[in-house]
Amino acid sequence: MTLQRSLGDPDAGQQLYAIVESCRTPQTLWDKLATVNYDWIGVRRTSGRFVLGRPRLSAVREHGEAEDSADDPAPHHVEIRGPLDRHPHHEPYPSVGEAREAYERVIAGDPITPLRSTGVWRVRLILDGQTVEERLVVRTLPRVV
Repeated sequence: MTLQRSLGDPDAGQQLYAIVESCRTPQTLWDKLATVNYDWIGVRRTSGRFVLGRPRLSAVREHGEAEDSADDPAPHHVEIRGPLDRHPHHEPYPSVGEAREAYERVIAGDPITPLRSTGVWRVRLILDGQTVEERLVVRTLPRVV
């Protein structure tokens, strides 16, 4: 009797991903996820390395309501883009100070931001229509133990 392993029959103890890899840097994580071939499985507790599986099993989804048009966003805004997003999400602010404060909250991991889940995003601060700062933000599940 041969054991048939398939994604359609995920019995307990069965390996779901044909290949499991890990990477150390957020940029490598972003690059792999952007290929649409990988799922982000988690973070290795002992080393802090990002663990990915392929081929991708989860559906491809964009973060938030991505814009289809190239409308000019507000002159002061925070731009958020996931590795699979076709268009960035814009959070407009009336002043330079409010935009910078919102950007710092997103970078610091404040839960009261547009990023309310785990994931990886490229976050840009735009003031007077010009990019002032850009960072790659990785949010992981909090360590409970």
